[in-house]
Amino acid sequence: MANAITLFRIGLLVPIFVFLDSGTMNSHLLALILSVLLIVLDGIDGIVARYFKEESEIGGMLDIAADRIVENCFWIYFAARGILPVWVPMLVISRGFFTDGIRSIALAKGMTAFGKNTFQSRVGRVLVASRASRALSGLSKVLSFLSLITIHAIPLPGSEAYIGTEWRPIVIFWGYSIVYVTVAYCILRGIPVIIESRFFLFPRKNP
Repeated sequence: MANAITLFRIGLLVPIFVFLDSGTMNSHLLALILSVLLIVLDGIDGIVARYFKEESEIGGMLDIAADRIVENCFWIYFAARGILPVWVPMLVISRGFFTDGIRSIALAKGMTAFGKNTFQSRVGRVLVASRASRALSGLSKVLSFLSLITIHAIPLPGSEAYIGTEWRPIVIFWGYSIVYVTVAYCILRGIPVIIESRFFLFPRKNP
């Protein structure tokens, strides 16, 4: 059940981007609604997995993969449409591959992606492993993608009925502010992973 929800989340990307490409205000509203549904399902699949006792390594891997697919597709789409500079998805995706690669080595050595035994410094535990930091990271990405959908809709006919002319510069300013803060926070959270990886990538040999 939980894995089916996770796969359904990935499938939702198809109608979302089809609606965004259609170039009408109504289709953008549908894309916005489906994006909110996709976000809600991200929390529901974990609840379902715990309720039906379906938690497994495969389920965890699939959930992480789905998160990466969803995030990267949004970053790439808006860069391809000229809403974002191309360096944004290049930077975020490269960071994701690099840190995920490090975490895969950590898992092979008996560590966990966000466990206490993974980070030796307090900064690493707070910035990367804490629930508050992970929740803030997820929330910032959600707000970024919803902001980008809104910015993408502003030039469309009929958008003035939803966003008045006087509000458009404010919406654009705060939308991009959220996006760039999100990117900066994403990179910041990757730094402790890279720095502390030296402890298990290059362990000191006892003389």
